[in-house]
Amino acid sequence: MPTTKALPYYKFVFLSLLVFVLYFPELSVMVSDWADKKEYSHGFLIPLISGYIIWTKRETFRKSPVMPDLKGIFILLLGIALLMLGHVAFEPYTRRFSFIITILGLIYLLCGSRIVKILLFPLGYLIFMIPLPYVIIKTIAVSLRLVSAKVTYTILKFSGIPIWREGVNLELPNISLVVADLCTGILSLVAITALSVLYAYFTQRNLISRLALVFLSIPIAILSNMFRLIITVGLAYFYGGKILGNVIHQFHGTVNFLLTIFLLILISGLIRKVDLALSKRKSP
Repeated sequence: MPTTKALPYYKFVFLSLLVFVLYFPELSVMVSDWADKKEYSHGFLIPLISGYIIWTKRETFRKSPVMPDLKGIFILLLGIALLMLGHVAFEPYTRRFSFIITILGLIYLLCGSRIVKILLFPLGYLIFMIPLPYVIIKTIAVSLRLVSAKVTYTILKFSGIPIWREGVNLELPNISLVVADLCTGILSLVAITALSVLYAYFTQRNLISRLALVFLSIPIAILSNMFRLIITVGLAYFYGGKILGNVIHQFHGTVNFLLTIFLLILISGLIRKVDLALSKRKSP
């Protein structure tokens, strides 16, 4: 027979299985997106990372009292309502996001607010496993295409390379190029943001420093991708279209990702130093 203390956890496991069955069709489609589209492949890692963070908090769990709270039923019902709304509106992002809300409500209902506070970050981190709506990606990509084309044109023109621009089209003497959506790095932004959130969580001491690092990771990723685009177009001028081959293009993507990580680590270190300096000034 389960003990009284463990009973809420048994209830949670049972109800979680029911929730999993309810969301199985949507979750299976999402996993297929991770497998079929490389820009969403980081989705496989997100639940594992959340699980690891929860595992690191196991001692805190043991010391925290389980206090079921009926307020959680409102969050639970909100999650189910979002699921229904997502089906009515044919909006997969809403349906998938509702899964996180439903699980959060279930924990609040059966385990209480203290357990929810412990799990808030790892559960919230699951949002990065959900592919963004196409409308949002397309809207941001359209703006980034034009900005990337303008920056690339300006820098290469200044460096002496004969280049002409019309919108997102870049004309070189030996080749014509178009800055496509994928060239903007928009799809890698989600993965970089997810990485920066995780890195900020483990390396920064307070919320302001964590938010600062996350917000700065976005322009860092964009600027790194612009650097990649400038190098690619410049090499295309000297070596022709062969530089755009899959292997070389993928190599450029790897270098761009490593550059972004390096800059992220560098900025993180600077933020920590500023935070420590401010803390010393405040201390008597």
